[in-house]
Amino acid sequence: MCRGTVLNNRRKASHGNKPNTQLSKETNPDHSTVSGLFLYRNVFLRRSDKTKPKEFFELEFIPLSNHKIPIDENDDAHFKALTVSPGLSGIKILNSCHGLLCCLGYDNIKHAEYYHVLNPTTKQSTTLPEPHLPGLEGLTLAFNPSKSPHYKVVSVWSSSRIVSIKPPYVHDCYYQIEIYSSETGSWRASGEPFTVSAFQLGIQEGVYWNGAIHWFCDGGDALYFNVDQEYLGTMPMPPIPEGKEYYDRASRYAWESRDHLHMIDIYDGAYNRFNVYEMARDYSEWFVKYQVDLDAVGAAFPRMMEILSGNEPFQAYIILTLVREDNDEDSFMVLHIPDGKIIRYNLVDKSFKTMYDEGLIEDPLRDLSWCAQHYIKSYTCV
Repeated sequence: MCRGTVLNNRRKASHGNKPNTQLSKETNPDHSTVSGLFLYRNVFLRRSDKTKPKEFFELEFIPLSNHKIPIDENDDAHFKALTVSPGLSGIKILNSCHGLLCCLGYDNIKHAEYYHVLNPTTKQSTTLPEPHLPGLEGLTLAFNPSKSPHYKVVSVWSSSRIVSIKPPYVHDCYYQIEIYSSETGSWRASGEPFTVSAFQLGIQEGVYWNGAIHWFCDGGDALYFNVDQEYLGTMPMPPIPEGKEYYDRASRYAWESRDHLHMIDIYDGAYNRFNVYEMARDYSEWFVKYQVDLDAVGAAFPRMMEILSGNEPFQAYIILTLVREDNDEDSFMVLHIPDGKIIRYNLVDKSFKTMYDEGLIEDPLRDLSWCAQHYIKSYTCV
């Protein structure tokens, strides 16, 4: 039996013994196929329109295939509103994993924040119990429906201990991992507190792949945590180009898609040409999977080229996501470029096309808070 709060189901009730054709046709969807993208700001989404219930939050939805997110048959094709639960007036999406979303929600009644796991396909959600420790650094969803119907949420907490109160000031930072299991419905600590030597470890930006949560860093080796066997390991980072330092990096992106882990590091002076790296499954190396050349894209869109050749080239585009397809020749990136255009760029033949030219995102690119999460059809109970 599914647990969790049912999200605003506005479907018409079925009559008699008429089967649910939506479920009967797709009871076993492909958990690797990305059917669409949720576009949102990386901030709390608050509803300011007082004429509508505050329990709604809004996401831009862009379909990538013929699949349609099953919310309302009369909804616009690329705009959706989901209801989380009564009393929630704001929400922040943390990450997604094989059809589920992990979110931080604000309870307008209790004036407190709680964590939730949502299934946008079934419109169900569950509120996680409060973790045990103070000092939360990051929280990541871990879910592999091909192995188990249950999911886990990995949280990392930190605490500092002052070693020296005189210059040069020295303090140690300790981390502790806690795991929430949907099977038990509770949190528990995993292992002992640990320290890491990596510089600026990105605990808030964990990516689940190969049965582990991966945290990347600016300098030194990165860290991963095997969720099932509960051990920590290290892995290298992509090579830094000759003549560059880590602080020359302008932006970094990391995604899992179709059981592959990818990373893009873009350095000053190389905004239009860069590599897409893939991690070897044994963690031995990052290898170049694709080479991206955006010169033709810039030539087709003069505003983008103008920004690329200016003093602030990092404002020329945002990479929203990378999607691997079953046929690798169809794998692509999705770019947000000036004037609200959404571009699909083929990673193999370097062709591109405009997916949307309707001003879905009107804000200028200097607001870099726009993010995207994969929509993967799932009937998993949360």
